[in-house]
Amino acid sequence: MHIMIITDPVSREATKDEADTLAQVAAVRRALRRLGHSVEVGYWSPNLTQVERRIRASGCDLVFNLVENMASSRLLHLVPLLCETMGMRCSGGSSRTLFLSGDKVEAKRLLRLAGLPTPAWIESADPRELKAFLYRPMIVKPRAQEASVGITEASVRSFDTIKGVRELCREGDLFVEEYIDGREFNLSILPGGVLLPPAEMLFVDYPEDRARVVGYEAKWEEESFAYQHTVRTFAFEAEDGVLVHRLGALALKVYTLFGASGYARVDFRVDKEGRPYILELNSNPCISADSGFVAAAAEAGYSYERLVECLVKGA
Repeated sequence: MHIMIITDPVSREATKDEADTLAQVAAVRRALRRLGHSVEVGYWSPNLTQVERRIRASGCDLVFNLVENMASSRLLHLVPLLCETMGMRCSGGSSRTLFLSGDKVEAKRLLRLAGLPTPAWIESADPRELKAFLYRPMIVKPRAQEASVGITEASVRSFDTIKGVRELCREGDLFVEEYIDGREFNLSILPGGVLLPPAEMLFVDYPEDRARVVGYEAKWEEESFAYQHTVRTFAFEAEDGVLVHRLGALALKVYTLFGASGYARVDFRVDKEGRPYILELNSNPCISADSGFVAAAAEAGYSYERLVECLVKGA
């Protein structure tokens, strides 16, 4: 099969999360070639007509979607949408799934309408909304960014910093979510809704006064405390069995709710009473060799080549 990897052009000034796309492209291209496919790399552009011409001229049988660095995750659905319009197979999430999950506030509304647990949130500086957070810690998040861009330890606020929160809300592309003080889990899902082993992110030796969040530092800044002390584990005690089963069931409900059919990851927080809260569905999560999704696949016995083959077949 001839496969075109569609990805972002990455500049020399790229941030670490943007540059990671290059590692994904190299790893996927190498795996596809080992699987016997011919591969070429094409670059995404806002000029959809130009991209369509490139895809048609390539004569490819399938597009492998590795576009991740658009200015807003609200635009990520354009890649599969173009392919769907062309009648071209495309790896990963459909345009519908990426559209519904691209705006985190709209995604939370969908979760709430479906009766699924998600942390409370506000999206304006209305004092009546802010009052609901009087006794709750808050986390300020971008509405339409991926890879923990814009999330740091300082994103966690208390009501005594509410003036700053008001100012942030007025910027229009941020929202305030209840900060769930507890554990964090990731549930990775293969195309077709196949659950991979659940992972928990452990905050090892964190000081009591430090917020436990998987922010930008924890994901990308290798020299930081957060990166070195945030550890993924697939090992659970027997008493976690019921919780892990419930997280898996919820993850599949979220996958179905967003009309997913490709690969995805659902992120959770679990409070100190053991109650789970859905943070988000991440369609087309990172698949660089050291990513959480690849680690979950390896835990299930998948080599990198076998995983890529699964993603191709899922298209």
